[in-house]
Amino acid sequence: MARTNKTQYAILGMLNYQPMSGYDIKKISDHSIGHFWNENYGNIYPVLKRMMKEGLVTMELQQGDSAPPRKVYTITVKGRQVFLDWLAGSPERQILRKELLLQLFFGQWISFETIEDKLHSESAFCSSMIKNLQQIMDHLEDDHGKNLPEQSVGTFAAGLPYWRMTVEFGLRYYQGIREWCDTSLHELSQIDKGEKR
Repeated sequence: MARTNKTQYAILGMLNYQPMSGYDIKKISDHSIGHFWNENYGNIYPVLKRMMKEGLVTMELQQGDSAPPRKVYTITVKGRQVFLDWLAGSPERQILRKELLLQLFFGQWISFETIEDKLHSESAFCSSMIKNLQQIMDHLEDDHGKNLPEQSVGTFAAGLPYWRMTVEFGLRYYQGIREWCDTSLHELSQIDKGEKR
């Protein structure tokens, strides 16, 4: 299934909380699912337009006091059923594709220093992600949904255990890669010592 098709499920999931504009969907996605699923406006708006044609969402223009009218989207009964059907289905398996590993595989043709720099850089990136995710984890329980629309705050308690699981996955994922970087740097130092003898 193409990525665009998966985007519709992220959008339908967000609209399951309450009606939102495209801007709202992007903002709330960044604060919630953004650590494992990135969506941009280039994906969101075309998919919203297609979902309207398919009857999965409806759109209403809401006029503000001074601001231009906002396009606010609401999930339909059909859209909610499509979302629930996808939610109950099996996720697509993704084969690992990581450029660092490809470069490391051919590492014999570059200097040890270059490889070390790559591993140190990856480790630093993982440390940064771990720090960010730990902050999310620390604030999940006392956040009280401040990054969610007011009408959806009531669903916060029900969603919390599942949100924590996604953050825990991220923490373990980046911790594992950081540990691998440390092990690889150690192995690299042993290779370097062996070649200098």
